[in-house]
Amino acid sequence: MRRMPQNPLAEFIAPLHLRLIKEPFDSPDWMFEPKLYGYRRIAVICSGGQARIWSRNNLPLEQKFPTVLEAVNRLNLRSTILDGEIVVLDNDGVPRFQLLQKCQKPPTAPVV
Repeated sequence: MRRMPQNPLAEFIAPLHLRLIKEPFDSPDWMFEPKLYGYRRIAVICSGGQARIWSRNNLPLEQKFPTVLEAVNRLNLRSTILDGEIVVLDNDGVPRFQLLQKCQKPPTAPVV
């Protein structure tokens, strides 16, 4: 019996680039999503189930967003790419960019 070759998932995939438009329109050729005022991020989950989180500029973000990493790992996905926005909601369920900035874990200095 031959094993199927496994193609590794790319470490980094650039997120979709969104465009702001002046007038609303409806077209089957376009996908739409609301602006949530968060950080656009990519989560790449390998075939082993471990996730990596990337900024749109190819910076690893697992240390800045450990709770997001934990949540993505709990999804139990394999070979998956999630392209989305990290947001923090206020008590009324409204995304607030200021709350997102406060919840980031600051990078820690290496112990010497």
